[in-house]
Amino acid sequence: MKQPTCRVMLVGYFGKGTLEVSFSTAFQGLGCEVFCFDIASSVKRFCRIGSFGRFFNTFVPVDPWIRKANREMVLEARRFVPDLFVAFGQNSVQAGALAQIRSMTDSKTVFVWPDSLLNLSAPLITALPLYDLVATYGNSTVSQFERLGAGCVRWIALAADNSMHGDVSRHDTVSGAHVADVAFIGQWRPEREAAIGTILDAFPGMDVKIWGPDWGRRCRGKSRILKSWQGRPLHEKEFAATISGSKVNLNIIDDTTYPSANMRFFEIPCAGGLQVCSPCPEMDKTFRDGETIFYYSRIDDLPPLLDTLLHNDELRNRVARNAHDLVNREHTYMHRVRQILDVVR
Repeated sequence: MKQPTCRVMLVGYFGKGTLEVSFSTAFQGLGCEVFCFDIASSVKRFCRIGSFGRFFNTFVPVDPWIRKANREMVLEARRFVPDLFVAFGQNSVQAGALAQIRSMTDSKTVFVWPDSLLNLSAPLITALPLYDLVATYGNSTVSQFERLGAGCVRWIALAADNSMHGDVSRHDTVSGAHVADVAFIGQWRPEREAAIGTILDAFPGMDVKIWGPDWGRRCRGKSRILKSWQGRPLHEKEFAATISGSKVNLNIIDDTTYPSANMRFFEIPCAGGLQVCSPCPEMDKTFRDGETIFYYSRIDDLPPLLDTLLHNDELRNRVARNAHDLVNREHTYMHRVRQILDVVR
């Protein structure tokens, strides 16, 4: 029986379509033995006062509840004895717990950061010097992590999970079936509402559909937007089928993550969709405008660009196909996991 190449403990939140799930699949694909510790669920179990306590802890973290979850994590690390300990994003891993794991195992420690630096909390910053590697989504953030105390920092961009989004033929919706002329999947942001509003102004009858949280609450009284909103988020197979069945997929990157790529940047081409994206300078030399993607500089550029694309099936299909090939060749989570292992080894 072939022995695993590495014992990996992943710590984060393992809900549908999450980054943690994609990394778990990739590590297992390389033959690693993987143990997933859902620290978010652990904290919830220790919250008191029922649902109110869990809600309160979301906005005002209660240290005794978080400490108990960290103790549970330390005990699991002692039992599993990982070669590699990987924590993700806005987790509740405390510096003391991380130090304890390092003191009782020979594990290398990695922190994967996929988000705006705006969301770095004080406890996360305190723990930075204890990680052997900080793998950050943005090249522009490397020097800032170093200034915050991290020792080894590398730009390891987000990527595509082709086991989750790649094989469109597996999905419930048949590849090529019409879902929307223009689709957007993601949480409400003011810049996203503005872009979609511009499209609806220019093309009142266009089939524009939106999926994601917060749109109903944020767009009350805005009938045009609410008519396009489908009322829920999408995950995994349904997510990929929607992308592959839409003529154009918008990726309006959160303004606070500029100039870096988000997860959607890689997920759209992975599912075989055509991507129209807001500016992403860190990737525009790799994903070239008109070859594997289309960029817009200002939202006023969107209507003429969409008008061109929606009337040119051959162009849309060719660019989407080029992007799909590029992502699978160079930008999957298997590639990112190999990068991490190369650094920590």
